[in-house]
Amino acid sequence: MTTTQEEGMNRDMDLIRRIALATADLPYGKTLGGLDDVPEEIFFVHVLWMTEAGLITSIADKYAAGDPYAFVQRLTWDGCEFVDAVRSDTLWKKAKTNVIKPGMSFTFGVLRDWLKTEITQGLPTLGGGV
Repeated sequence: MTTTQEEGMNRDMDLIRRIALATADLPYGKTLGGLDDVPEEIFFVHVLWMTEAGLITSIADKYAAGDPYAFVQRLTWDGCEFVDAVRSDTLWKKAKTNVIKPGMSFTFGVLRDWLKTEITQGLPTLGGGV
């Protein structure tokens, strides 16, 4: 457990989305080692959480001096599906309004299921007589 987690850092779903989208846009063989406006410790912890959630593969540890480092290697299958679901700014705003409300308790699974339902409902009916 990192010191930051002990101090009560919360998941920032906007940051998780940004990391996932940035990872999806990486050229093959490249890694994501941070985001310009995100402190290393916050990036590090979110990469750990995303790895635990099965969204990405990563290398994350602490240097001998105690400073954290994290490199996102790639998206997993679930990570690709998450990116497909959150790429639309319109759908993401709707998710934040309906699922990720401040003070409301939700699980990542609930968010993922809600996004899948919204995408499915927006698809044209299959086999609808052409």
